[in-house]
Amino acid sequence: MLLEALIPIVAIIGLGFVIARMPFAADTGWELLERLTYYLFFPSLLVLELSSTRVQVAELVPIALVLGLALAILSVLFVGLRQFIARDSASLSSVYQGSIRFNTYIGLAVVEAILGDNGLRLAALCLLVYIPAVNILSVIAITAGSQDTGKRGLLAVGSVLSNPLVLACAAGLALSQNMFSLPDILWQMIEILSPVALPLGLLSVGAGIRFVALGEQSWQLAVAMLNKLLVFPSLVLLACVIFSLESDYARVLLILTALPAPPSAYILARQLGGNVALMANIISLQTIAAFILIPIWIDLGQRLSLLNIFI
Repeated sequence: MLLEALIPIVAIIGLGFVIARMPFAADTGWELLERLTYYLFFPSLLVLELSSTRVQVAELVPIALVLGLALAILSVLFVGLRQFIARDSASLSSVYQGSIRFNTYIGLAVVEAILGDNGLRLAALCLLVYIPAVNILSVIAITAGSQDTGKRGLLAVGSVLSNPLVLACAAGLALSQNMFSLPDILWQMIEILSPVALPLGLLSVGAGIRFVALGEQSWQLAVAMLNKLLVFPSLVLLACVIFSLESDYARVLLILTALPAPPSAYILARQLGGNVALMANIISLQTIAAFILIPIWIDLGQRLSLLNIFI
């Protein structure tokens, strides 16, 4: 059942990889598709999912506790072992991004396939906590060598306030609390735009897979793979047990934290001076490897749920 749900997702990513390398497929076309998905289609999906049900703000507290503990432990370990990970700050920041960030496109597709519409609602709540946290930490990591702490703070806050997925989650949450309403024409537009978000997002993921000078970065790649696919999900699993997180939330968080780094990590590295070649390889290798380990994490979450560990 689990493999049956994941195979179409992998196949669509593979289709995107193949189509992007066809003679008729221009790079500018894929860039436009990525931007439309990121700024229009996915925000529409998140607003629709969050606004359709009554969301309790208190639901965000246990999510924040779990993610906060896991991110804090991983960050402390990363700082303590930074000399063994990479000598230069650009590579170090790219490895860190690859250790904590996740691909929203794959995440929502997998969650919907496993948990259905309720899973999408839970995932949207997790995104409201997860995305601001990892964006702030990523900006701080990339600009850590800067002496201007004020500038670093502005960049970190700006990366969150300008993130369309964060804004969409906040808007959906506000709509669910009846803080404001939208005209019927906007609702109709959102309902039309939402269904294409997942397929176009997965095609974009496949189109973005590329490898650059792998041999020169083998150690940093290994650390990013280990952290993202094993260490970080293990810390989240531990935090779920400590804070007795509900089983469905725990399963969603396990899925999200075991996902590969997103294309936006590459963009951030390019804009702020990270190691872009290393970031591209991390994203590509994690995307391929994640689908081997995601079923294991999902199965583990289900087994622990049956044992009432999260209750």
